[in-house]
Amino acid sequence: MYRCEYCLQDFLIKLDPCPGCIDRSTEKKRAKRAKDRRLSYDPVGQVEDWEFWNVLKLYGCCPCCGKAWASTAMVARDHIVPLSRGGPNEMRNIQPLCQPCNLWKSDHIIHFDRYFPGRCAPLPEDLVVHLPEVLQSQDVQLSLMPVEPVDPSLRFPGASPRQLEAITLDLTREAAQ
Repeated sequence: MYRCEYCLQDFLIKLDPCPGCIDRSTEKKRAKRAKDRRLSYDPVGQVEDWEFWNVLKLYGCCPCCGKAWASTAMVARDHIVPLSRGGPNEMRNIQPLCQPCNLWKSDHIIHFDRYFPGRCAPLPEDLVVHLPEVLQSQDVQLSLMPVEPVDPSLRFPGASPRQLEAITLDLTREAAQ
């Protein structure tokens, strides 16, 4: 029986390097990469809890599915323009969603109307500057948008996130004109 002097795990034979030590070093590397990735997403600063709860008071229910906050297990801070697509980590870019809706939305640019759950709304003016250059141009056909026109009356859950993103971008363009 062999015991590794670093991780103190027992093995039948002496292995070099020890599998337990390899697993720990791999886990440490993953944790460090995840921490570095989170820090790179936060160029301005964290959104304070009190700021989020003040905004949550303005929403009577989840703006995506319409469920009351009391019936949801967890409220998520959803970035309207996702951080992975260049959105800021500021309160003006956050909308509260229940956890299932946040997972459903994924990294799509969808702004839900807080008064009519499931409907899209145009992006606030101060978020339009954070959209990529391709999304701001009026005459470029977006690769994210379906080829056929999207019915603006579509809403959650009957529409896909891609369709709702196309509606949000169309409403944003109309509001900018």
